[in-house]
Amino acid sequence: MGIANRKQRKQQIGVSKQQDNLYFVWLDELHKVQSICLNTQQKDIFSQLLPHLPQKNSQCCFVGAISPHLTWSKTLILPQTLNAQECEQQCRFILQKELPIPLDELWFDYLTTPLKQGFRLDITAIRQESANAELAKYLPLKLTALDLLNHSILRAFYAILGQEPINTLFLYQDQQGCLAVCERLQQRQVLQSQGDLSELYQQFIQRFSETIEQVYVYQTPDMLNSHTIELQPKDWQRIETDFPFIALGNALWQTDLKLVDLSLKPPALLPLVNRESGDV
Repeated sequence: MGIANRKQRKQQIGVSKQQDNLYFVWLDELHKVQSICLNTQQKDIFSQLLPHLPQKNSQCCFVGAISPHLTWSKTLILPQTLNAQECEQQCRFILQKELPIPLDELWFDYLTTPLKQGFRLDITAIRQESANAELAKYLPLKLTALDLLNHSILRAFYAILGQEPINTLFLYQDQQGCLAVCERLQQRQVLQSQGDLSELYQQFIQRFSETIEQVYVYQTPDMLNSHTIELQPKDWQRIETDFPFIALGNALWQTDLKLVDLSLKPPALLPLVNRESGDV
């Protein structure tokens, strides 16, 4: 298993785990988002999940996410477009050149982005040992693919917003920490922290000097309280959704976001002020 199996097109299900709970998100036949939460203590989780799926069979592709701090990444701007075989060859060449790790001990994947002038190739690699340790956290459920957490977070934001803005900073926080990600034409900027969102924001603007046009923030419900909300800048736009955020982003891996229907409940774009503590 690589970071992502490009040929796998089964019933795709995004998965995330929080303590003893597994969150599952998928798209039904009409591209509407569906979700369910199951406790890991339940016997035969897959049998519990199967009745809820549109395809009542075992052909499922479970997609999880891994923290970018466990991976190595590099962005190349190339003068011309590469086909899949050439991208693979370029990845192998770069990995052999820059990492002191044998290729057979790595899993790697890449993203391609056509530019007005040239071609962007984003390469990501992870030690198989690290990937296997992450996969083991979900057992007995067997993940089919691992994507980067920052990719998953961006997809979830994009789907909820209904657009894919560049030069926009997206801030995410859960019990594990904070992550900031900003998509630029030339690269994807990512920064992680164990502090709060305000600290992460300051670290981000110090490290990356380019202009930020907007800031969107999502915090899991267990991280919300009136004090943390009041401390955040008034021009930050906070997003809420009924769906588990990371599992949603994982479910949308290799999916055309324009087709996604999140109509269970309209996404909420809320100001960061005038919120009562009882609302959270």
